[in-house]
Parts: sequence; C-alpha cells; structure tokens
Amino acid sequence: MFETLTSLLLLLLILVFLYYLLAQAIPRQTLVYIGGGFLVAIILVSFFVPSYGPTAVLWRIFSLPLHPFGLAIVMLWLTVVRIKKDKIEKPGPTFIWIALITLLLASSPLTAYRLAETIEQEAVSIEIQKQGICLVDCPTEPDVSGAIVVLGAGTTEPSIPYRTQIQLTSQGDRLLYTATLYEQQRARGGNPRVIICAPPRSYLVGDEIQVSEAEDIARVLQRLGIPRDVMSLENRGVHLHMHAVNVRDILNQAGLGESFVILVTSGLRLRRAAQTFRQVGIRVIPRPSSFYTFQGGGTPQRRLTAMDFLPSIQALQITHDVIDEYFATIYYFLRGWLSPVVY
Repeated sequence: MFETLTSLLLLLLILVFLYYLLAQAIPRQTLVYIGGGFLVAIILVSFFVPSYGPTAVLWRIFSLPLHPFGLAIVMLWLTVVRIKKDKIEKPGPTFIWIALITLLLASSPLTAYRLAETIEQEAVSIEIQKQGICLVDCPTEPDVSGAIVVLGAGTTEPSIPYRTQIQLTSQGDRLLYTATLYEQQRARGGNPRVIICAPPRSYLVGDEIQVSEAEDIARVLQRLGIPRDVMSLENRGVHLHMHAVNVRDILNQAGLGESFVILVTSGLRLRRAAQTFRQVGIRVIPRPSSFYTFQGGGTPQRRLTAMDFLPSIQALQITHDVIDEYFATIYYFLRGWLSPVVY
C-alpha cells in the first residue's frame, strides 16, 4: 500500500511539473507545433508499423470521430463544453442534431444491412466472375486442396472462470464450416493441413495457453473431428497481412507452397483477405461464412418489417464493422498489400 501511494504521489508530482512546463515555460505557438508534430508522428508510425501497440491505441483514439458512435460522442462533448448558465451556446444545438441523426442512421437495421449487403455481395460477385475475367493461364480449382486456412480471431470467448467450456461468438459458425470443409476434403481423398490464424488475447493476463485464442479454436475443431496432428497454429500475426506472410512460411515448410489453399473467413472480410493472401503468393480458394445479409435474388428473402426502422445495438455494430472494413481496405491498398482481382 505504501509503495502504491508513493508511486501515485510521484506521478502527481511529474504531472504538475509537466503542466507548469507546458502552460508557463513553453510559448503557446510552440505547443501547437509540438502537438502537430506529435500527431503526424503517430500517423506515420501507425501507417508503417500497424502492429506497434502504443500507436495502435493512440490511432484508435484519434480515429474515434470516423465511426458513428465516436462521432456522436465527440459532438455531445462539444455541446457539453458550450453549456453556460444552463444555456447551450451556438453551435451546440447543431452538434446535438448531428449526433442524433448519426446515431439514428447508423443504428437503423435498414441502413446497416444495406451497407453489409453491398460489401458482401460485391466480394462474392468478384470471386464468381474472376474466372470469366481471366483470359490467359487461368488456374482451375482442384477438388482436393493442400490446406485449409481459417481466420479465427473473434470466433471464441476466452476461457475465464467460471466458464466450463469454450463458448462461440456470433462468428463461431466459421469453425463449423471449417470442420465441414475438412470432411469434404477427406471424402475426396485429401488430407489437408488446417492452419488456424488468431492473435493472442492481449487484454488477458495468464499463461500462453490461457490467452491463446488459436489454442481454443484448435480444441473446438478437434471436438468437431479434425485431428490435432494436422493443425498448425499461426498466433504470431496481429493483423491480416502478418497472418498471410506467416501462413506462406508454414506452407513452404510443409512443402505446400504451390498448393491451392481454402481460405475461410467472414463474408464482410472476404475480398480484402483473398487479395492479401494472393499478394504474398498463396493460391487461394475463398470460402466465406458468417454473412450478415441474404443473397440478392435468392430464396428465402428477408422481409422488410417495422423493426428495420427502429434503432438497435446490433445494427450499430454492423455499421461499425462495415466502416472499419472500408478503412482497412483503403489502408491495405495504400500499403500495396492487395493483389489484383485476377491471379
């Protein structure tokens, strides 16, 4: 307890010193230049080293207004600081309207599902038309593949007390689909390698196995009938491009560098994932799952109801995920991590 109080007092002393230095000793114009340089440095480091923890957190903070929920919070905060004597100074009311309209649109199921439908169906359509676009040396997808790669981050809940079993999230059907694909490959005479891509849960404290989502996924797949000796865990990558590079190394070490690989991911992430893996030289056969929407023109069709016009947390999450995917695709394009649509 004494050590904790001492640390807090020392921290308080440092903060007081920094406040005096910034507010009194350094001119205001110089502070503006320092702040601008600091912001540019964060953007540059986040761009070139996206896996660096501190800048990733700071980027999340600075990018908060780029998402509907974050934008609404910023607008409300700007309104609160303009409250003087129980009155809201201008343009406070405008900020409130912006926050309200943003939340209503982003949390509307009609908006959320429409956005998800656009990106999911576009990705699937591109994969279907890929062979039609290709004119020379078009590869034919074989019946038997050398490996199955599942992007499993976020498919399981952590095994924390008092959970007696591994729980699946709303994205957990990806693991069931992986087991189905493995059974199909075995029925065709193949024996594919199953590569599980999932970074460790950095927000948990425990031993390596306890914080490893890849280990949890492996246990689930083992219960679904996939032998443990055909699995490889790729838990070093913290983002999609790192997973692709590490999977390429695993395939090369196993002598499967030239084999076709089934890539299991969400429908929302399909296009970026397939192009990222192809860019590093992996011959990918995409197999999406975890769709939010229905295929246009197919049956059954989703009926428009009154509930589609009422705000919901689930719709807000879908809108957030779609916007995140758009930003990630732009970032991957700028980094040169996306291959052309054709091989």
